[in-house]
Amino acid sequence: MVRTQLLTLGAGLFAAGALVYTGLNFRLSRQGQVTDRYTKAIEQLGSDKVDVRIGGIYALERVARDSARDHSTVMEVLTAFIREHSWEQQHSATKNPVPPERKPRPDVQAAITVIGRRNVLRDRGQINLAGANLAGADMREADLSGATFFKSELTNARFFRAKLAGAVFYESNLTRAILIEADLGRANMTRATLTDAEATEANLSRANLAGADLAGAGFARATLTQAGLLSANLVRADFTDADLSGATFPSAVAPPDGWVRDPESTHLIRGTAGQAKT
Repeated sequence: MVRTQLLTLGAGLFAAGALVYTGLNFRLSRQGQVTDRYTKAIEQLGSDKVDVRIGGIYALERVARDSARDHSTVMEVLTAFIREHSWEQQHSATKNPVPPERKPRPDVQAAITVIGRRNVLRDRGQINLAGANLAGADMREADLSGATFFKSELTNARFFRAKLAGAVFYESNLTRAILIEADLGRANMTRATLTDAEATEANLSRANLAGADLAGAGFARATLTQAGLLSANLVRADFTDADLSGATFPSAVAPPDGWVRDPESTHLIRGTAGQAKT
């Protein structure tokens, strides 16, 4: 009987070991397949044909979706691709340069689109697009929370409904940018240029706009609760229906209609009819 039990135990251990071995082989095989796909996609990015490069970008997206461990690496590759190639213009078949466009190349736009719809729960760092030329980029509903746009050229960029909470726009050029319904909570927009930008219904709660140029910008129905606007250039800035609760407003500029400075904190609070602006 003891011999039978030992044989049964041995058979069980052998079966368990076989299962573990099979599982390890499966994982190694799958990881090897992912590595091969990644390598081929990287090769496609170096092609001189735009359609091949776009194919490589979407192949990398599939790698990031299938492999959580490779997600951040793929995003770093794509952001590097954007930073490196976003300033390049397309050329015609006769090799004559096409006049500067108001939107990115198709492959750069594809990379922006992929980054915007990534699984942010897999991120292990910031999305670094510092120095990238995103002029005219379509970033509708993109999630770029915590992205770095340090001194970036973002003229005419479209951030409609983009998720940009905590993003860094330090000294970036957002002239005529579309920020309608964008989430810019806690964004650092220090010394950013937002001339003629449109931020209707945007959320700028706790955003830092110190030294920003807001000449001609529109903030209709925007939320700027506890936003820092110290030393900002507010020439022709439109704060119609904007929520400025707790905003730090430049002392040399009169608060918008309906708002006064709290004498204790100097932050803006809603004023009453006839209340003097200080």
